[in-house]
Amino acid sequence: MAINTILSQTSPGGKALVVATDITRFLVAEGGEELTHDWSFAEPSSGAGAVAMLVSETPWVFQIDFGANGYYGFEVMDTCRPAPDAEAGDADLSLLSYLECCEKSFLEYQKRVKDVNYATSFNYLTFHTPFGGMVKGAHRNMMRKMVKANPVQIEEDFNRRVTPGLNYCQRLGNIMGATMALSLASTIDNATLSSPQRIGCFSYGSGCCSEFFSGVATAEGQQRVRGMKIADQLNRRHELSMREYDDMLKGNNAVRFGTRNVKLDPGYIPQARTAGAGQTRLFLREIREYHREYEWVS
Repeated sequence: MAINTILSQTSPGGKALVVATDITRFLVAEGGEELTHDWSFAEPSSGAGAVAMLVSETPWVFQIDFGANGYYGFEVMDTCRPAPDAEAGDADLSLLSYLECCEKSFLEYQKRVKDVNYATSFNYLTFHTPFGGMVKGAHRNMMRKMVKANPVQIEEDFNRRVTPGLNYCQRLGNIMGATMALSLASTIDNATLSSPQRIGCFSYGSGCCSEFFSGVATAEGQQRVRGMKIADQLNRRHELSMREYDDMLKGNNAVRFGTRNVKLDPGYIPQARTAGAGQTRLFLREIREYHREYEWVS
């Protein structure tokens, strides 16, 4: 939507700031028969994070292939959000929906773009990444169906074209709505870009909807991404102990959607607040009559 807004030239020279994020964990949905608590546990793949992107008519980092899009969706109860900060669903069904959407959205892309080959048209591939195994399964399914590749070819192709995009996703865990953007940043940061390289992108949303699109990354864009030092920021994080992790999950409901008044404890896991020594960061201090008040901490 941001790209189409820029292309429309309704505001010449304008830019769009896109922030992609989501809820940090599943909360238990009580009272049902089908959606059990199994869906709500804090699974090891869960993560928390966000990605901010600036979209403009001067795409230094990643230039979208205009008009090269394939869309696919259908009604399926793989995941639902009965409340703004709660989620429930069927994990197995979600996996099958993801596989179907990856295949069908690419086939729609293929209808719009001439002479497209899944194995040769894209130098790299980036995926919505709940966890690495789902991405590997989707890529394996595509290589089998689209190009009749054998297991050895699939493994080599996965390591070469897909693995660069998994680096940051593995380190953060599943950040849901921001995972494809994070995978794209990881791909550009870790790819070999001695010459312009086309990247195929698969985006998925439960319920479900999906898109396969593409764009081009260059060495100049890679330099800009590397200048952000994303890996260094990840290295400066505080590693939670198991006790801190358990305490965090128990206290994660302190700020729910629509919280009216709350004052946050600055002594809560203090090492996490000071992990980025030398960098100024913004922390939520309190919510007062729905108004959020923040503070800068060095």
